[in-house]
Amino acid sequence: MDHLYIKDLEIMAKHGVFPEEKALGQKFLVSVDCAYDMKTAAKDNALESSVHYGILCAEIHRLLTENTYDLIETCAYVIVEHIFSHYRYVCEVSVSIKKPFAPIGLPLRYPEVCITRKKRTAWIALGSNMGERKELLAEAIKAMQEAGLVVKKESSLYETKAWGKTDQPDFLNQVIEIETFEEPEDLLLLLQKIERDMGRVRHEHWGPRPIDLDILMIDSLVLYSDTLKVPHPYMEERAFVLDPLSEIAPYLIHPVLHQQIRQLQKALKEK
Repeated sequence: MDHLYIKDLEIMAKHGVFPEEKALGQKFLVSVDCAYDMKTAAKDNALESSVHYGILCAEIHRLLTENTYDLIETCAYVIVEHIFSHYRYVCEVSVSIKKPFAPIGLPLRYPEVCITRKKRTAWIALGSNMGERKELLAEAIKAMQEAGLVVKKESSLYETKAWGKTDQPDFLNQVIEIETFEEPEDLLLLLQKIERDMGRVRHEHWGPRPIDLDILMIDSLVLYSDTLKVPHPYMEERAFVLDPLSEIAPYLIHPVLHQQIRQLQKALKEK
């Protein structure tokens, strides 16, 4: 991958925990590493396919001088968010901030924080069997977009019988492909917040719900933690997942079963 580096951009700003830091300000040194494919920009001399580092430096300066934060971690994360939202072709970003005159009272060169994030592709299953189901699915997708997730593909809607606990209304299901720089656990928390905001209460396992948002896969990641399992442990058993997922990503390979989604769909239909 190709990289654009900005090294130690000097910015006078007012960030810090202590009142005098916010009143007097001090120097910060900002470094940025943007990873993206530079082939088009290089071959065609196309500035629009590149990151204009002069403009980016001005944007970083504005972000840090027009706002005040307690932590340089916050400063770094704000820059990461800005780059991903304004430079769509950037696939990975590292931002480091040094604070040479931090009021520590001990000899050191500087404290420094570094935040690194990369874009990931994730597939999210949506379901609803309460209220206006179609409208609720659309509302959930809109909420994800407003939270910074980029929706790349949407499947058709599928009406299916409830799975697991069958004595409840039919579901309307859908799968979408998104792009995000959120870490997997943070993506889970974001989706759970959308569920809560839309009225979901987790009081009955596999019970009726106005909205259900499940992470099916994130790239080829395999992750089993106490709170999140990726790929979703039941996805190969669920037609209401495989049918819409196969519609938008038939050749996607399950990282544990090592089969394409269309193959898993076919095997489930033959059972």
